[in-house]
Amino acid sequence: MILILTILIIHFLADFVFQSSQMATGKSKSVKWLSIHVGVYGLVTLLSAFLISMKLDSFYYGFSWWMANVALHFVVDFFTSKITSRLWEQKNMRLFFVMIGLDQLLHNICLLGTLYFLKVNALN
Repeated sequence: MILILTILIIHFLADFVFQSSQMATGKSKSVKWLSIHVGVYGLVTLLSAFLISMKLDSFYYGFSWWMANVALHFVVDFFTSKITSRLWEQKNMRLFFVMIGLDQLLHNICLLGTLYFLKVNALN
């Protein structure tokens, strides 16, 4: 349980605290800014890979989990940032915040789903 909470806290830090305003507004319009955001996200979440590696006693599983989630983060943000940007411009605040919530739900499903998948494989 501590590992899951730590992963979620690190995700929050990586996705919000370490994301600049320029990344947040630029990632919906520019693959460059999306890549910068995902690069920063990847650097911050590298800590999670070390924790998972220690928990599963395998660097392979920890870093496989990390690489999968960095790639998945790019894919999720590629689509959700375009939708949220459009909703913001339309001043549709209700759906804008619903989409922000969906974005975070998808990220959490990816983080925990890949962790579950790797844990099951590590135990077999």
